[in-house]
Amino acid sequence: MGTKHLWVAAAPAVLLALAALAVAAVACSDRMNELSTGAAPAGTTIVVPDIARDSATTPAPSSPPPPAPQPGPTDGPWNRDLWVAYSSDGLSFGEASSFVERAGVPCIIRDRGGRLVAVFQWFPFDDEEAFDQVAVAFSEDGGTTWSSPAKVTVAGMPANLMRPFDPTLVELEDGRYRLYFTSNERVGGGRPAIYSAVSNDGLAYSFEPGARFAPAAGTVDVSVVRFGSAWHLFSHTMEANTGRGFHAVSSDGLSFEELPMVDAGSGRQWIGNAVVQGGRLRYYGSGRDGIWSATSTDGGAWTLDAGTRLLGGDPSAVVMSSGEIMLVHVGPVRDDAGPSPFRDPPP
Repeated sequence: MGTKHLWVAAAPAVLLALAALAVAAVACSDRMNELSTGAAPAGTTIVVPDIARDSATTPAPSSPPPPAPQPGPTDGPWNRDLWVAYSSDGLSFGEASSFVERAGVPCIIRDRGGRLVAVFQWFPFDDEEAFDQVAVAFSEDGGTTWSSPAKVTVAGMPANLMRPFDPTLVELEDGRYRLYFTSNERVGGGRPAIYSAVSNDGLAYSFEPGARFAPAAGTVDVSVVRFGSAWHLFSHTMEANTGRGFHAVSSDGLSFEELPMVDAGSGRQWIGNAVVQGGRLRYYGSGRDGIWSATSTDGGAWTLDAGTRLLGGDPSAVVMSSGEIMLVHVGPVRDDAGPSPFRDPPP
């Protein structure tokens, strides 16, 4: 989304913001996100049944959200999965089903050709080079089947920056993809900020010089969406559950002007993603009670939707061609949670 790291980032927003927050925290310092009991063999597809139409799918665990986790050997972001659920109105979702194992901080879009593109932090246990890296998967059939996750590459990353994490994806007017992500400075206190890279195919990216958004206190888990004539950016303040988040706007998606903070109320955090629904913005975020949502007509003033959407965290929604809303989010700790299979985090 992603996070997030405050730990997950994927995964604090852990389940809630928790999963993503967790990611955010870990991400900020040296982060790691969740995923994978192993990637599917090359050339295979991930089958994602539409639980809104298939009652036989396995529902996500419905236990109440746990307290915010501390990064540790048995609750690293690699110990959580991504889940998917569907809604006709963006508010009431059916039971969630498994989407990608050992992954976090998701962002999903539908491009002009109707293809679904999902990016996330990936933690495959059988591929050390891809562990805690940004990955992408594609669906050509409305989310019924997906390509196997593939690690993205970002050429031209400055030597003073860590690897990309907490991905967010947008499609540009010329058909290219822009990946926004968090990275930490290797010197100067390791402040996390938002950077970007562009790609023609969604797999191989080229770094765009400079930071897109770099507040003095640092930020992680960005969401960027085109709304009207401007690009709107929302990101986490590094303070858990205050309800406040960063907001900035840009005419070109590169130079952002910081605006007054947005506020969703205590117990919530801006770890998630925004999407345009019905001519207005809707943000799905992480919180103590689960995934919350709110709407806005200008990106600055937000009206909370009643209740919560699902148990989980670090969500991302996309409007399908049918008008149905598909929401991907980070789920609870896996039953087989354990330490990372790799001793050191990737550079």
